Parts: sequence; structure tokens; C-alpha cells
Amino acid sequence: MAATGETTRRRGTFLAEVLANDKLCEEHYLLRLGLERFGPSVPGQFVQVQCRRPVPHAPSRAIAWPEGRLPAPTQPDLVRPEALLRRPFSLAGRRDRADGRVEIEILHRVVGSGTTWLEGLAPGERVSVLGPLGNGFTIRGDRPAAALVGGGVGIPPMIYLGEALSARGKDVKAFCGTRSEHLLPLRLSGPAEASALGTPALCAAEFAAHGIETAIATDDGSLGWKGFVPGALERWLGERPRAAEELVVYACGPEAMMRSVGRMCIERGIDCQLALERHMGCGMGTCQSCVFKMRADNEQGWVYRLVCADGPVFDARDVIWD
Repeated sequence: MAATGETTRRRGTFLAEVLANDKLCEEHYLLRLGLERFGPSVPGQFVQVQCRRPVPHAPSRAIAWPEGRLPAPTQPDLVRPEALLRRPFSLAGRRDRADGRVEIEILHRVVGSGTTWLEGLAPGERVSVLGPLGNGFTIRGDRPAAALVGGGVGIPPMIYLGEALSARGKDVKAFCGTRSEHLLPLRLSGPAEASALGTPALCAAEFAAHGIETAIATDDGSLGWKGFVPGALERWLGERPRAAEELVVYACGPEAMMRSVGRMCIERGIDCQLALERHMGCGMGTCQSCVFKMRADNEQGWVYRLVCADGPVFDARDVIWD
């Protein structure tokens, strides 16, 4: 069953203005967008961004297909060297301004044609955004503590969630993993340094701004805990005998990381919510490209769910890892 805490269906397509596009590390950028309006959103939801210049829709027309040869389309939408389909990005933050405008933050990693286009955006330029989409995380009132586990581009929704949890008075710790220090999409500025023992500290500005201590793990040991981030989480959980009664674990990142975190929590009886990632063509359940196998009360014991429409947040106990 999908986590169904605070969900909204008031989505739409909006033309956003680029307010800032700041480089955080070697491959990651923080894109801040301003919108005249934007539907209510919660941490865990995402948007589909059109990674090409917004242009008015041209009237449809037929393309000639000569016998024995491939067609040669000339429409700008088909021939420009830009991404054709929208790209999904988790919301990393949101601000509702006094004048009614909304600012949203997207953290993107430059890996292909779409994100290369985003990399070149400058303040004042326009971007088409579809959202908010999907179902967000459930914030449980009966659990006083939370652990946020993010790997790579799975870190952004943890920033948004950390702010929301902190505002509700939760005791929050963050665990962030990446391959190397130069690929960490966080600003290292605070009263403490990243601990080599994996002990959370006020070392990451994005979390420290909300009083959240962070443990940083790098695969190569260049910063903080040497190894994968589930190892730092496991060490921390080992020091909390009442974790099952007090804690909720939230995770987003590579599948191997989330599988490990989910299994760890299930074994300890800890509530765990996973924000799954899949390639998405539409983000609204139309293209059926983001299916994931989930446990179900039927004859075969499982059913396919759509990460975009039924998730992306699911209870770790429901996820079937093939």
C-alpha cells in the first residue's frame, strides 16, 4: 500500500521564472523557480520539468513518409537538439511569499541532454513545470523522532521533509551518502565537521538551518563515514533500543541503498517509508513506464503499482525487490 499521508491532486502546468541556478558541487545545481501560483505540495512529491525553451504550441500537420525512406520532420519541437519529454525532479523546498507568489527548489545533477539544458539556465529565463505530482511522505504524530536517509539525487526530498518535520517539533537526524566529497550536493558550513564515525553533526547548511544534525558518508572515504550510508544508519540505530517505538525512517536514493535501509528497518520493526525512483515519461500514470512490484492481498500475492501515481512514497514492507 502506498503511503497516503498528505496528498494533493491540484496539479497544473505553470510557467516559472528562474530566480537562481547555483552550482553546489562538481555535477549538481540548485535551481530556484518563481511562480505566480502553484498547487499545495508536501515533501515527497515531484514535478515534471520541460528541459527546453517554452514555445507556443504550433498547429499539428502531417509529415510526409516517402516510400523506402525515413521521414524528415521539420517542426522545431522535433528537430531542436533538446530533450523532448519532461524530466521528473523531487521538490527540494518551497516558499509561499506574502505577495501570493510561490518559490520552489529543484536540485539536479547534470547527466544528459535535459539536465545539461537546465545547467545553462540564467536568472530571468522561463521554464515550464508540471506538478505537484505523486503522493508525499506521511508524518506520524505518534513518533517523536525521524531519520532521513538520502543518497545522491535522493537527498533533495529529504531537505524539504526535514524542514517540515522540524517545524512539527520532531527530533530529526539526516544521513546523506554520495560517491565522493566533490559530488555531495550540500553546502558544508556549520559549527561542526562531518564525523568519520558517522555521528550526526551540524555540518550541512541545508539541514543545520532547521537544527538538524547530519551524518555524511562517502564511498571513497573522502568525507565523513567511509562506506555506504546504510552503514552509518545501522551504527546509529544500534545505539537506540527504543527506535521501533519512537522513530520513523524516510529514505530516497539508489535502489540498493533503499533495499538495504528497508530491510534493516523491517528487521527492527521500525516504520520506514521509501520514495522510489523510476524513469517516467509523463509522471501522471498515462505512459505506464514506471511500474514496481508491490505486495497485495490477492491470489498471486503481488500487483504492479505506478511509482508516479501510486507513489513515489511506499511503505518499505510493501515493496518487492526482484
